[in-house]
Amino acid sequence: MLAWSPILIQQIEIHALGFVLRKLQLNRHREAEVAPHSHPYTQLILYLAGEGLQRIRSDRIDARGGDLFIIPPRVPHGFSVVGHSRPLCLVLDYDTARRAGRATHRQLPQHTLNELHTLLARVPTKGRPTLSDYPAIIAVVARLLEPHRAPPPPDPKSPPLYEKVRNRLREPGSLEVVARESGYARDALSRRLKREHGLGLRGIRDQLRLEAAQQSLREHDGVAEAAGRAGFDDANYFARWFRRKTGLTPSAWRQGQG
Repeated sequence: MLAWSPILIQQIEIHALGFVLRKLQLNRHREAEVAPHSHPYTQLILYLAGEGLQRIRSDRIDARGGDLFIIPPRVPHGFSVVGHSRPLCLVLDYDTARRAGRATHRQLPQHTLNELHTLLARVPTKGRPTLSDYPAIIAVVARLLEPHRAPPPPDPKSPPLYEKVRNRLREPGSLEVVARESGYARDALSRRLKREHGLGLRGIRDQLRLEAAQQSLREHDGVAEAAGRAGFDDANYFARWFRRKTGLTPSAWRQGQG
């Protein structure tokens, strides 16, 4: 029996510029331990939620939501559960023309983690991907592997469009109104934002709602209060939406933050 429950599996090969993506998989660990093992390809492991002890060679690293590991070929690694929240992990298997380096570990900020949740929601969970699915898959890979780029310096006379839209989305109003006040049709604004920042208008609003809900839950608000702060009138709908975005119920997510 596998030590994890696959939630999303995409057996796929994307070849581009010396890079080959072999698999994208979302796993919920169900066993307490994964014995040390290695692969002939590079493996990326991103903890989306929960916590565990990630082992790489002789190192043992406490890992929780946001911890990202890149493990080169033939490097032994394993896993042990710690605490009560079994982790949800995104796993990429890939080959690259670059010479294999050392295993790396970094922490993604919460807003990047939220962006990835939004992008992953667009990846189909079953069946062989079609051509129309590839942009969503490539967007996930690019967000994980592309180096951080500093944003261009802002215009001192007015806030950049992205910041202007984010600030407006924190206020009540439909997406159509936000777009009109920004000087665009909704679809045109969404395309520009997606091209420049990876998320469209609805994706940015979902990210802000998720951040507001997570902050409320960290402050030990109830689910209804968190729903209200995120802009939802129906707490049950909010709970389903939150689980779809994070893989956890609001209560389980809050427990994992303790």
